[in-house]
Amino acid sequence: MTDPTGVRVDVWWADLRSADVALAERLPPVERARALEPGRPGDRGRRLVAAALLQEAVAAARGLDGGQVLGRGEDQVVGPFEIDRTCEECGKQHGRPVVAGGPHLSVAHAGLLVVVATCWDAPVGVDVERVDRFGDDGGAQEALAWTAREALVKAGGGPDRRTLRIEPPLSGYVATVAVLSAAGVALTARRVEANGA
Repeated sequence: MTDPTGVRVDVWWADLRSADVALAERLPPVERARALEPGRPGDRGRRLVAAALLQEAVAAARGLDGGQVLGRGEDQVVGPFEIDRTCEECGKQHGRPVVAGGPHLSVAHAGLLVVVATCWDAPVGVDVERVDRFGDDGGAQEALAWTAREALVKAGGGPDRRTLRIEPPLSGYVATVAVLSAAGVALTARRVEANGA
């Protein structure tokens, strides 16, 4: 799925209105357990929406209908996809998401928003932050610089790293995607509505 202009990165957005405990039933057991771990309701909601959005993004990247993957109806053909989040430092399931057979994945969440980035061609990183978390004076610039650093860390090392600011679907947020690419980067974005994640 290489774009003729360079590397293609698909960005997926959802928000906490998508958080419905019924989503957990469509997740693989490890992701379900992780999403429903005890904690603050907002954190649980973000984990749940992120897990479901990862499933949708992987399905789309592989040319499948998300409904088929997540079992919405009687035409379930595959999935759900096993997402490995093994942390390189401690071995727990809170590290970078990886799916066997690709694509490269990255996920981030802040406040009401969850974002997933997929890329077949190169490692990708994404981050989103609420601007008000960084104060009133210059908060947007600080937040943007923070998201760029975080996205680069998630994409990994290399001399040909590119960052691009991406426009979140809600005001008061900033986001950046990073990809390892010597060529140009083509971005596509999709917002999953409250009833679609």
